[in-house]
Amino acid sequence: MTKTREEIEPALPRSVRHGPRITLTCECGERTYVHYGERWTCPKCRRSWNTRRIPLEQYAAIRRTQLRYRRIPIAVSVLALVCIIAFIIVGEPFSGLILVAFAITAWSMFARPFHRRRYREALAKLPSWEIEPD
Repeated sequence: MTKTREEIEPALPRSVRHGPRITLTCECGERTYVHYGERWTCPKCRRSWNTRRIPLEQYAAIRRTQLRYRRIPIAVSVLALVCIIAFIIVGEPFSGLILVAFAITAWSMFARPFHRRRYREALAKLPSWEIEPD
């Protein structure tokens, strides 16, 4: 009886399984994007990479940063939806739409560039890796 990959390799935490994909570039020029824990073999030169060589804690830090900066836009969207619903219940749906339109414009012009800049700075502080082929 052969064992499956899940039985042989320990299960990865959910935060890592759904993390950002890793870019692997071979010396021959091939490039691919894989998830943490996957192996990739270059179709041209047959070199093989194992992404588990990346320290799990360092990779998990990237996912935590990604999720932390995703919360603010989600909160702004939920707040806009609540405002529209509240104004509809009060009987002033047009006023709610006007208020949300101004809020979205303010977010797009002022808050979003600031938020993106901070997100990029946070990602730049995180480590990057040079994985050698097997």
